[in-house]
Amino acid sequence: MYNHPIHSNLNQQLQKSSLDLLGVDNSFYLRAIANGETIHQLYNEIYGAHPNAAEVFNQIVAELVSAHRQRSASMRAKDEHKAEQGHWFLSNQINGMSLYVDRFCGQLLNLPEKLSYFNELGVNLLHLMPIFESPEGESDGGYAVSNFRKVDSRFGSLDDLIDLRKAMDEKGMMLMVDIVLNHTSHKHEWAEKAKSGDKHYQQYYYMYDDRSTPDAFEKNMPEIFPESSPGNFTFNKESGKWVMTVFHHYQWDLH
Repeated sequence: MYNHPIHSNLNQQLQKSSLDLLGVDNSFYLRAIANGETIHQLYNEIYGAHPNAAEVFNQIVAELVSAHRQRSASMRAKDEHKAEQGHWFLSNQINGMSLYVDRFCGQLLNLPEKLSYFNELGVNLLHLMPIFESPEGESDGGYAVSNFRKVDSRFGSLDDLIDLRKAMDEKGMMLMVDIVLNHTSHKHEWAEKAKSGDKHYQQYYYMYDDRSTPDAFEKNMPEIFPESSPGNFTFNKESGKWVMTVFHHYQWDLH
């Protein structure tokens, strides 16, 4: 559905981005305009009531532009190819496999030599379970992320991940990385700042001064791990608040 205010705002943001909208960046521009309303609608379902919703949406657009600028020529060519295919992600020609890197081959640097094996199996998409930094002993298999910008040393380095992506590109394979967005480790920078009393970062999480709201939640929320992590809220002594921790006490749920 055409939404003039959203379309106009998005077009304005892109026009002032210094992109070559009629040249090399035209395809990105057209995709952004075509999908802008859908993106905004999904965003609005979650964050529409926030007082800074419009401002933050514009920041997201700016981040998309920044990511596009940094995208390599080979990745842009891949984007073009996918756009020509239409709903490429619905193709029955995509055969995926999910794996834990450490359990499958130790580290990321060992995966490129396994690509011929995947090819024999007919696998052309790899889904890597979480590989970003998480505290040892409180990682939940990598799902308690303490740093989204750093590959955990147990798996290797960011350069190893980039090398894997390039090797897979050469073989026409696709790479998918599991990025955990519904919670963080309690040792993530945001959580540490929330613990110290930073009101801005406390808004990133579900934090309450007393049990009234948590108790209301508990009436209808199931327990994921009732034996090892009963309840859905944990009291944090540093902040003096109750924090939503649906999976484990060390995983703080994000808004």
